[in-house]
Amino acid sequence: MAKLKLFKTVSNFVRDYDCLGGLIWLAVGIFFCIGSIKYKLGNLKVPGPGFMPFIAWGLLGLFGLVLILSSKRKLESDEKEKDGGMWAGHNWKRVIFTLMALFCYGIILEYLGFLTTTFLFLLFLFKLTEPKKWIMPLLMSGVTVILSYLVFALWLKSSFPKGILGF
Repeated sequence: MAKLKLFKTVSNFVRDYDCLGGLIWLAVGIFFCIGSIKYKLGNLKVPGPGFMPFIAWGLLGLFGLVLILSSKRKLESDEKEKDGGMWAGHNWKRVIFTLMALFCYGIILEYLGFLTTTFLFLLFLFKLTEPKKWIMPLLMSGVTVILSYLVFALWLKSSFPKGILGF
């Protein structure tokens, strides 16, 4: 009985396309990482000719492993749901509210400016996705807006809509 259950789980796992793709990327990543070691890797200050291929293929292999693990978790949750359909279990109100908020974000961005509009948009999304006390959505929205402003406006010298408030 246990062997049958194990065989069924393994066969479902292998039939899952995400898992199969993850296995392929993991194998290819490992293969090319080993191949790039034959060239000198060097170090961060003086990288050798094999350094970039090793990093690139290592990341692809790592992403393949992440895909395998997420596929396994999806398979386990699918076994629990059983035939609910592709769209079963989704909270459609949240999806519709999120799409409406994204549409409104594009419309009011020019009027209220980047900082205000993005803060309100993120606050709405953080509060909508997982209802919590107000302090966490406020804090996460504020930190995200400040960091994005620092990176894009100050560091990369991008210009944002100022809006009626002037910032």
